[in-house]
Parts: sequence; C-alpha cells; structure tokens
Amino acid sequence: MSKTEVTIEPRFMGPAGARFFTTRFSCGGSRGNIVFIPPFAEEMNRCRALVATQARSFARSGYDCTLIDFFGTGDSDGELADCTLAVWYDNIRAAIESAQLESDAPVILWGLRLGGLFALDYASKNRGSIRDIILWQPVNAAKVYVTQMLRQRVASLMVRDLPPETTTEIRKRLDEGEIVEIAGYEVGGALLNDIEKIDVAAITEPCSGDVFWLEHVMEKGKDIGVASRRAVDQLSDSGVPVDVQTFADPPIWLIHERDFAPQLLAATDILLP
Repeated sequence: MSKTEVTIEPRFMGPAGARFFTTRFSCGGSRGNIVFIPPFAEEMNRCRALVATQARSFARSGYDCTLIDFFGTGDSDGELADCTLAVWYDNIRAAIESAQLESDAPVILWGLRLGGLFALDYASKNRGSIRDIILWQPVNAAKVYVTQMLRQRVASLMVRDLPPETTTEIRKRLDEGEIVEIAGYEVGGALLNDIEKIDVAAITEPCSGDVFWLEHVMEKGKDIGVASRRAVDQLSDSGVPVDVQTFADPPIWLIHERDFAPQLLAATDILLP
C-alpha cells in the first residue's frame, strides 16, 4: 500500500431541506468507486472511527470511497422519524451517481450490519450496476432484527420502571402512525415496516462480481452462525459467488468503549484486486 496522502471531502447532496451528508476519501485512484452503507442508530456511531480507518485504506489502494449519512441521521437534514427506505435508497443512488461523475470505475457497495442487508437488497433491485459487495457483520434476518429493536424498548421501560409494553403493542402503535422512542431514537412505523420486508431469500444476482461476507466469531477457526450460513447458502444457490471470512476482533458495533478490529481491517484490505 502506498503512502499517498488521502483527500477527505465532506459534502451535502440533495435539495435544500432533504440533503444528506457524505464524506469522500480519495487519492485520485480509478480502480473502483466504493460506497459505504451505514448501520442503524447507535451502531453507526460506535463504528465511525473504524469505518473511516478502512475508507482511508481503500483510498490509498486506489479506490475512491464515499461514506453516507442517510437523510434523518448523522449530519444530514431531517429526522429519523420521517425516514423511509425509499428515501435512503435514493441517497445510495445519488451517492453512486456522484461517484461516477468523478470516475467511471466499477461500483462496489460496502455495508455494515443493517447496511449490509441494504446493500444486498439495493443491488438486487438495481441489477447490473454493482460489481462487488463487501459485507461487515451483515444482518441476515430483517424481521428478527426489528423484533430485537422493539425488545430494547420493552427492556428499557422495565429498567426505568415505566408502564410495560409488549412488542405486539409497540407494533400496533407504529402501525397506527405513532412515533416510538427506541434506544434513544424516535422511529416511525413506515421505516421499520420497510426494513422487515427485506428477505434474503428473495435476493438474486445482486452483483456481477463477488459478495464478500465477513463475520465475527468468538474464536479463530469457528464457523459463522447458523442463520448466517443459511443466508450465505441461499445467495450461493441463486448463483452469487460468496466469499466467507471470519474475524475474532471485539464486536465494535456492540460496545460503547472505542476499540479496534485489526483482523477485520487486514482481511478487508486484501479482498479487492
């Protein structure tokens, strides 16, 4: 890897009032345009430093890399409660189009946690536009993920000695148009319903190249989880080459303290040609 200086360019995209924030890392390379699709809520904040480190590494290797803050999140305009998946996919599309104005190199999606599931779904719905997909600890079951989020609210209410709710009751409130606070974030039912509709089994031919699936394990040599293996097999059966690798670093997206993931970074650095 060269020691070329990395240019970091923050910019807003989109119309006034609906802008979303991006950060582009570049060394003037033309090997590929990487667009990063972030995880959800607090997971995004916990992983920012690690993602920026990897973006710099991609840039030094000749890949321009654009990080996205979806509309309603991070430094972007709007509120999370007003978001829909369609708006976020428009953000991805705009980021890709902007990157392609800089270079006509192949497009590569890089997604972390829920962003990994979004990457697969977006690419499957826009066939032929994505070469490779890099997945860091991807969510593999959308409905299970949303249910876990709702359970966070149930647990939070119990800890704060507030009137209890069940996940069924929370879903009813969301379906009726209420905004619900979950883990410190105000969330609307439209977004959660959009997320739950994503089905890995329905994702076919998301890219023309490879899917790189990097998953955390407790010990080196361990296989990925059962649900993840099922998702990988479904993708493979649909004709998508899936390269599965594991790492035993701290699960950055789960812990509040800042930490590092050297195995994950080292594995990612050698994925692309």
